[in-house]
Order: sequence, then C-alpha cells, then structure tokens
Amino acid sequence: MARVLIASFSQTGSTKKVADLIAKGLQSSEWEITHFNISANDMPKLEEFDIIGIGSPTYFFRPPFVVMDFVNNLDRLINKPTFVFVTHGTHKGNCGNWIRKSLQRKGSKDLGYFTSFGEDYWIGYVKRGVLFSPGSPSDIELDSAEAFGKELISRYSEQNPEVEPLDPPTPAMYSFERMLVARPFAKLMYSKTFMASKECDKCGLCIKKCPIGNISEKKNGMPHWNSNCMLCVTCELICPKDAVHSAFDWMIFAPFMNYNIKKSKKKDIPFSSVKHSGGKTHHI
Repeated sequence: MARVLIASFSQTGSTKKVADLIAKGLQSSEWEITHFNISANDMPKLEEFDIIGIGSPTYFFRPPFVVMDFVNNLDRLINKPTFVFVTHGTHKGNCGNWIRKSLQRKGSKDLGYFTSFGEDYWIGYVKRGVLFSPGSPSDIELDSAEAFGKELISRYSEQNPEVEPLDPPTPAMYSFERMLVARPFAKLMYSKTFMASKECDKCGLCIKKCPIGNISEKKNGMPHWNSNCMLCVTCELICPKDAVHSAFDWMIFAPFMNYNIKKSKKKDIPFSSVKHSGGKTHHI
C-alpha cells in the first residue's frame, strides 16, 4: 500500500475539488491518502510518503507565490514519484510547467499532470461583468480527475511511465502581463497600493479571509496590508462594503484586462455575465 501526500492550495475551492477526486481514484487501490494545505506555515515530513502530489490554481499564468515557495522548500525528492494538477479559469500559461520542472530539478520522478478549468473570480474580470469557466470543475472534469488518480496507480509500478507532455509556451502578451506582476513588484510596489476607503466598517473579513495572513489590524481597527501579498485580491473580492482598492483598479490595467477577456471569449472559453457588488458576484 502506497502512502500519498496531496499538497494543494485552493482559494475558491476548485482546486480542492480536483484534489478530492484524484484522491478518490487513488483510494480505489486502498492507498493511504493525506491532504495538506499549502497555505499552512509548516512543512510535511516527506520521508513518511511514497508519492507527492502538488495542486495549484493559476495566478497570472503561473503558480501563486505560496505554491512555489512550498515547492522550492521541498527536499529529499531524489527518485520520489510526484504528480501535478492545476486549475485555470482562462489560459493556464506556464503554471504546470513551473511546478513540474522545479520538482524534476530536485530529482523527482514525474508520474503525470492533470489540468481542469475552475471558476475564475479574478477581480479584473468580474468587475467588468465576466465570470470565466462558470460551474467548473464540471462533473465531466471531476470524473477525469478520478480517472487520472486511478491511472497513477498503474504508473507507479512502471519503471518509465508515459506521462503528459509539458504545456506549450505562454503567448507573448500573457508573458508580458506575468512579468508586470512578478514577485519583486508585488512586494515592493503593488502590496503598498492596497487600502480601505472611508466605506470600511472595520468588520475584519479581509483580515480573516486572506489566504496567507498578510493583512493585520491597525490600532484603530482598520486593515493594514503587509509586503507578502500574492495578489490574489481576495480581500477586494469579498469586501461587503466594496471598500478595498488596489493597483488593479487603476486605469493602466484596464487594457490588459479587456484584452484577456476578448481573447478568452474568442477561444470559446465558457463565461457568464455577472455583476459584482457588496462582496458578491451575481449571475445576470
């Protein structure tokens, strides 16, 4: 019986759904599955597991900073079988490639790669009235995730299993957008643009819901953003008073958001028309 660690980060629950169905597929062989939340501050003991799985959403066509920090801190991966799964609302860019290549550089054995769409609550899109990949991961996608888990069982026993290829290179425009929100810019510039307007009622929801605990409370009860922001913009998305604002509200980002929306629609990525207000995204 193999012992499997499935370490994932899930902001809205889509990646967690995929993780659960992959686990279900693996458990068909009565393997022992342990789930680990990557946003936690500790690290698992890798020596206790035979296989490591990494799951991540896609942020700006790459993995969130917290996921790559976790992967970069992993050790003892020489010949350790690993697999990767990612969710994405529009284009997945290099998200999967970054994780897979990082694991391989640490000497791991690649068992495979799975991707699925997931509802895309990126603030730059929903504020413009578009929710991409609504209802994803769908039942079909979740069935595929379970089938992938079952496939991993047979691959584990093979010496050189056939695995999914790397994703193609990210289109130039998306690569440029990704560069604009690279980590140094996030830390030194964008993290300093988050603020709460006079509409803030000091409810503390943004502090409570920040996935990595980057927001603290000032003496007057107002939120304060520290420099470890990973630009998920959960705080702005869920604020019931629409009081949180950041650089992504600036007009300079509007052309990029409009370009992405237009290109994604042309690629026939499913979408719904929505209205976002009071911290909620409503279908219209």
